[in-house]
Amino acid sequence: MAKLVKGGVTLRDQVNKRFPKRKKDSDGWIGDAQHAARGDQSDHNPDPKTGYVHAIDIDKDLGAKGDAKKLADQIVDYAASKKKGAKRVKYVVFQDQIASATYPETKWQWRGSGYGHWDHIHVSFTAAAEEDGSDWPLPIFTVAT
Repeated sequence: MAKLVKGGVTLRDQVNKRFPKRKKDSDGWIGDAQHAARGDQSDHNPDPKTGYVHAIDIDKDLGAKGDAKKLADQIVDYAASKKKGAKRVKYVVFQDQIASATYPETKWQWRGSGYGHWDHIHVSFTAAAEEDGSDWPLPIFTVAT
């Protein structure tokens, strides 16, 4: 049975708590037929061995007090840090750009184009997020409204 990695569940729960009136039209975690056709090339598809899904999409409309670009930037900054749990992030895609540690010369910098994801923030997780459901220590979650 498919299950979202624990780190993804926690991130989604924190976003929902911080932005209770946000839209969820573009939210998702498990792949649709289009994702399924790509097999293991999509982190939205369950891992055939563990059943874990290693990606979530968070709608860009966080409500009047939310800023999706700020949230995406903070996830990327956290992933680049050496803080506990930072290695849970594989990559982030938003506003036609990607950030990851894939290319050492541009490690955790927004780069490129042609990635789509205008309606939502896509976060892919590493295997570390399967069991690490600790809170995401992002400033956006601690700012008073």
